[in-house]
Amino acid sequence: MPLEADVLIVTVTKVESQAVIQAFEQSTGHQATPDSINQRLYFNLGEINGTKVFLTQSEMGSGGLDASLLTVCKGIDTLSPIAVIMVGIAFGINEEKQAIGDILVTEQLRLYDLQRMGTQEEEQPKIILRGDKTHASPWLINHFKSTDLRWDGAKVRFGVVLTGEKLVDNVDFRNQLQSFEPEAIGGEMEGAGLYVACQDRKVDWILVKAICDWADGHKAQDKDARQETAAQNAATFVLEALRFAPIGGQKGRGKSVKATLNPESPKVMTNQEVVPPALAMARRSLAILEEQAAGFTNLTIPAHLKVELEEKRQEVAQLGARLRNGESNG
Repeated sequence: MPLEADVLIVTVTKVESQAVIQAFEQSTGHQATPDSINQRLYFNLGEINGTKVFLTQSEMGSGGLDASLLTVCKGIDTLSPIAVIMVGIAFGINEEKQAIGDILVTEQLRLYDLQRMGTQEEEQPKIILRGDKTHASPWLINHFKSTDLRWDGAKVRFGVVLTGEKLVDNVDFRNQLQSFEPEAIGGEMEGAGLYVACQDRKVDWILVKAICDWADGHKAQDKDARQETAAQNAATFVLEALRFAPIGGQKGRGKSVKATLNPESPKVMTNQEVVPPALAMARRSLAILEEQAAGFTNLTIPAHLKVELEEKRQEVAQLGARLRNGESNG
């Protein structure tokens, strides 16, 4: 029987992975067990509130070999999670208003690598960002904000997180990034891959990382202690969110539409109905899109989401018609 997860947690560094494993083992008493599937290791972290949680570790960045884009794509294809949560460490923006260990939760990601490099007066460079500024999944944002109402740990900050392939440790460059996105609360390196993979697979996502430095040229100062504090805070907050309310409960639409990705299984059972995997997956994707759209009004829903909704509704209708025609012919 293929493995399935409700939540897939993705980390990058050893300190992040160890923090997550330790937090879950202490909470559940379940020792994280590794499973090797499709040349990748996944750690079964056990169940929290009926939510099955797995962990996998990515390489640094988004676009490289085994970096976050490929890692998340493979994880979704292997485990078919409802949600992917990236957990770890990040840099802060304002050492006067923030503190080491503060937890940053993405409401939006600002991709800064895609830029237009122009020239303004006196031959000075003019940089215009062209990367996406994308929303994390609305129901996950709500879930984590609701958790924060009862949370008495490190300060939690919700907002825009910068993401790019650069390891930032220069205060002038950090300030330049902040000038592009004044509302930014911090930055990191893997969010773009998380977003692109989940957008492509129609899976919900959010990024939760805590501040370990200020990207100001002093990253090495108390590095180990700061990273451990940040990683532990982020991991503990994610654990608390799973304790707060079962994310697995989102399978009210998931249990009825989630399809196995095992190619040897020709059909899956769905609410006592036998349907092909293509239809089951299309229904699941449609349910996710509809849930994303529920976070907007008719006037504010993004154009691309409207288009995807219409296309997916047509796909589900067409596949359903083929199934009915096949049954009537049979």
